[in-house]
Amino acid sequence: MWRFGGWLVCGLMLTGCASAQGRAMHREFPMVLDRPQVVTPVVDQATTRPVDATGEGYTCVVPTLGERWQRAYEVAGKFYQPILNCSGFMQQGIASWYGDDFHGKLTSNGEIFDMNAISAAHKTLPLGIWVKVTNLGNGKELVLRVNDRGPYFKDRVLDLSKAAAKELGFYQVGTTPILIEALGYAPSEQMLADGAGSAAPISASPFRAGEIIHGSSSKAGEFTPDQVRPRYAVQVAAFQSPEKAEAVFRTVQDRFSGAVLKPLMSGGNQFFSIRIEPFASRQEAEAARQALTEIGFPGSMIVLDNFETV
Repeated sequence: MWRFGGWLVCGLMLTGCASAQGRAMHREFPMVLDRPQVVTPVVDQATTRPVDATGEGYTCVVPTLGERWQRAYEVAGKFYQPILNCSGFMQQGIASWYGDDFHGKLTSNGEIFDMNAISAAHKTLPLGIWVKVTNLGNGKELVLRVNDRGPYFKDRVLDLSKAAAKELGFYQVGTTPILIEALGYAPSEQMLADGAGSAAPISASPFRAGEIIHGSSSKAGEFTPDQVRPRYAVQVAAFQSPEKAEAVFRTVQDRFSGAVLKPLMSGGNQFFSIRIEPFASRQEAEAARQALTEIGFPGSMIVLDNFETV
């Protein structure tokens, strides 16, 4: 989200998920900065499937807009690389659910979370895709849409809305073993970009159909600190006015040789962002952030720019 004032600050908003009495335990996820155009799927309420999609109608096509939810991120010391090709993706693990504490709030792709609607959160699957979820405890199945990030508690693999947990028959117990099978976007959702659209087929799937990932795994885009070489940046400010951005950039550049001025788009508008990069550790980035606070930029924020696997 953009916050306007004398200057504009850009950063990652963090929120959490908690349930009563240990159901969908605490989780935090990165909120998008650029609210995308949201396609509201037409759904057959009797089956929760898109009305224009059978099992053969889905496709793993990811919009090429560079939305924030497609970027690498870090939560509680673990690193996540969103999957841009869900073809053949299957994962087995423990599911939880979330409800009242997040009802009416924004999900990670800018939609409104409705605990009484059928939806789910996953840490790395493309947002907006449909998945088939099987409750391995009772055999119940449900096709639903992923529109949020999480969960980040005890390596759980999926957080379901309250309504979805009821449909799958584990609302009362709180958690259950599940199997996730990624389907993809329905035909009506395959062009998510504004205007002419800019969706494109993606490279061959890194997953083989029928190969099941068990729990958290680097194959599912989840990495521990020893598996990655991160690159951090400090987001200082952003302006719509190039003149104001240039003036702030010169001030920052006098103190930090790694200062850069970059144009970016948000909500169809162009902004000019001032950042300091790169930093090889969060500690180095934190030292720069504190120095920025001392020279009049208290809203500066540390962001994970990207990471490489080692």
